[in-house]
Amino acid sequence: MTFGNVKVLHDVDLSIGQGEIHGLVGENGSGKSTLVKILGGIHTPDSGSEVRLHGNAMNLPVRDPQQHGLAIVHQDLALVESMSVADNTGISTGYERPLTAPISSRREAEVVGKLCEQFGFALDPHRLVGTLSPAERTVVAILRALRQLGDGDQRKVIILDEPTAALPRGESLRLLELLRTMAGNGTAVLYISHHMNEVLSVCDRISVLRNGKIVATRESSSASEAEIVELMLGYEIGEFYPDKPESSDKVVRLDVNRMTHGPVSELSFQARQGEIVGITGLTGMGQDDVPYLLAGGRTRLSGEVTVDGVATDGEPRSAKQLGMQLVPGNRQRDALWLGGSASENLTLPFLKDFWRRWRLRRATEHGFSDSALHDFGVRPLRPSLEITKFSGGNQQKVVMARALRQRPGVLLLHEPTQGVDVGAKKEILNVVRQAATDGAAVVVFSSDAEEVAQLCNRVHVMRYGSISATLTGSEVSEDRILTLSQQSSVVE
Repeated sequence: MTFGNVKVLHDVDLSIGQGEIHGLVGENGSGKSTLVKILGGIHTPDSGSEVRLHGNAMNLPVRDPQQHGLAIVHQDLALVESMSVADNTGISTGYERPLTAPISSRREAEVVGKLCEQFGFALDPHRLVGTLSPAERTVVAILRALRQLGDGDQRKVIILDEPTAALPRGESLRLLELLRTMAGNGTAVLYISHHMNEVLSVCDRISVLRNGKIVATRESSSASEAEIVELMLGYEIGEFYPDKPESSDKVVRLDVNRMTHGPVSELSFQARQGEIVGITGLTGMGQDDVPYLLAGGRTRLSGEVTVDGVATDGEPRSAKQLGMQLVPGNRQRDALWLGGSASENLTLPFLKDFWRRWRLRRATEHGFSDSALHDFGVRPLRPSLEITKFSGGNQQKVVMARALRQRPGVLLLHEPTQGVDVGAKKEILNVVRQAATDGAAVVVFSSDAEEVAQLCNRVHVMRYGSISATLTGSEVSEDRILTLSQQSSVVE
């Protein structure tokens, strides 16, 4: 596959057997999205390319891949929250009814119920999608794909593009079990993910894309995470997670006392200079609201927040002036100007530093940006390039560079590595560790139990808006965090 003079895919050979779950992994920019778009009929491959389904060659570009037995579930699920499960599956396929007859809710529910029973999904067809959990919404998108493929021949192929990217660990495990059931029914699944533990757990085989080439295909049973990651990157990475900072008895930089708002109830905790504190829990337990209450993005009803002993007034300006910086979980919505360049996104909060005599010194701004982007490993190193042209991991590095350029005393990170590839994740985690070494109090709000366990000195588990358990030192482990997150009672 070639765009202009740039060859994006090089002689990619990939085969998936009936009832197989086949993993496809690679860094952002390795060619995964291009391959999916070829299979979905969005891109036309170069002459000489061939795609076969069930032994039958498909005309290229692919037209109506569903008619050939292939469907794609994209990371953006494109569901209508105000409609039911049944309607979301039927709206793209056409409702099952005579041409002049009205749509029958009962009939639609029967169709979806039959699919749920066949593939082991437990969903009420009448429920509104807006009331479903993230994992259940992903199941609806899979049901829609299965319905698009029709009844009859079980030789279906479904491509899942990052289906667990925004899911907590518990919901991800539920979804993986459903995929095994689908494969047991004869469906072939191409599973694309950055989560190596999931890929190794659920897939039968794993193919690795690097620079547009399949560099290896491995049996999951004989592969290791380190081997797959090194194949993706093309070099050895050593230890993936940085060493934890030493337990800190230094000054308290962030003190939260009985903060309350919405799902957060009388929350109290501290973060000291040089330590990394983790706050985690199941979806809906309040931890996702906390960083925005601290930084002033949402107004707290009661409680006190102090930074280096000085109380904030609950406004963003006050928090920033006292040395607090927030890296939001949704970078494209909350942290980036999508119409600007990497340089403009980096310097916007302190643009006044580059003004002299009523003129913006572009050369100085670009020189600073070039140095900062280089220090944070942003690729490509082109400050003037539109931010939307960068991968998710490199966009996140720009946001991190902007926050750390302001030398924060308190650094709040909401899902800091969500949706980034494994190489960028390692670099971002090293930056987080360095921020603590430089004296910041770092608070990580994450649903990734492994990441929290490997990175943080101290971990608070939240349930129903309050801290239900605290782990320190050798108590901190992924298994312990998951167990405490799922317990129904408060742990003293």
